[in-house]
Amino acid sequence: MATIRLEIVTVEKEVYSEEVNILVAPGIDGELAILPNHAPLLTQLNAGEIRILREDEESFISVSGGFLEVLGNKITILADTAERSE
Repeated sequence: MATIRLEIVTVEKEVYSEEVNILVAPGIDGELAILPNHAPLLTQLNAGEIRILREDEESFISVSGGFLEVLGNKITILADTAERSE
């Protein structure tokens, strides 16, 4: 299955950096699903839960807002705050 690079960072630290299959994020106009080879995109994020699908594994990260950029085959999330569910 194809993958896309995901990096989630805050001012203080890098929270997540892996190859993923699908990302679902709380965009300003509703939930966004990002798949590999997505068109370039820059959007604001609402507070909510980011869902990450990687192979047969699902992870969750809570964010309090920020920005999401898709460029090339890479997703970068600049979050105000981000906490892993673990």
